[in-house]
Amino acid sequence: MRKALQLDIAGHRLFGTLHDRAPLPPQSGTTSERIGVLLMSFGQQPRSWVGDLGSSIADRLEEQGYPTFRFDMPGLGDSPGDIPVHLEELWRDILSGAHEVALHALCEDLVRRFSLKGLVVGGFCGGAVTALYAINSRSPQILGLVLLEPEIALVRTSSPSTAATPAPLTVDSTLEVLDILKTRICSLESWRRLLKGNSDLKFWGKLWYGLLDFTMRKLSNIGRRKKLLPPETNHRMLNAWLLARRLRIPTLVVSVGTPNRSKYYQAYGLQPGVADLKSALQWIEIPNTTHAMLTGGAKEAVGKYTEAWISENFPLGTSKR
Repeated sequence: MRKALQLDIAGHRLFGTLHDRAPLPPQSGTTSERIGVLLMSFGQQPRSWVGDLGSSIADRLEEQGYPTFRFDMPGLGDSPGDIPVHLEELWRDILSGAHEVALHALCEDLVRRFSLKGLVVGGFCGGAVTALYAINSRSPQILGLVLLEPEIALVRTSSPSTAATPAPLTVDSTLEVLDILKTRICSLESWRRLLKGNSDLKFWGKLWYGLLDFTMRKLSNIGRRKKLLPPETNHRMLNAWLLARRLRIPTLVVSVGTPNRSKYYQAYGLQPGVADLKSALQWIEIPNTTHAMLTGGAKEAVGKYTEAWISENFPLGTSKR
């Protein structure tokens, strides 16, 4: 059964949907062994997520007896709030933790209001980053994480900015720039267009600057034990990831199983598709699909993996910490 929710949280009015097969939730303050699940989308996505993936996951968990919440953070979906004019600025704000305070307060309110043992917090894409920031509160109410296609890179400025002329934001990653450069260098057509003056010289300049910057940073890192990370790395997100691993917070990561996507995560020091039992991490890669995780049977697979993982790690009537 679905129920619309409207809660006043940390100065924000947040709208959400509850999936719960129980006729009535327990009265606030009563003892309950139930564990809830909170799912969040990202940016301009609807609360149901693209292709109703979020709704589908919530329906599955509801059938297993887990009350599942889908909420819009401030300024997203149905929840009112101020947001930047440009979409890229919104993305960067969210990835930097703009919704962290609201998330912490929402988790506390849901646990109290519905007398839950605790919450498994999850999200898709940048919403997975917001979910990961729940760990920063170190709250015993946060029992686990479900991270679907988490983004590791910040939307970054392409050039230094000034107060008068703020720099435009770009979603280009270092790996993409280097791959494009390799393709252009090996393309006779690209060289022909360049010699005839038909190429965008600024674009070529950016590619060569990216290569030079990467090379210089590689050289300066020689002899150091610390892995060299791309300049657009979301270090705050990685710090939260490391905290979750140190605290052994049970975590499920589901990502697209393609060479390019795997290389993306590896560039930031992660090991896609590799479980780490010591830190309670399970990472599953789904082949033959896209970032939306709908095609190639991915929608069904994501739901099954999430349902099975939560049932195994948080059996009904227990908590795991």
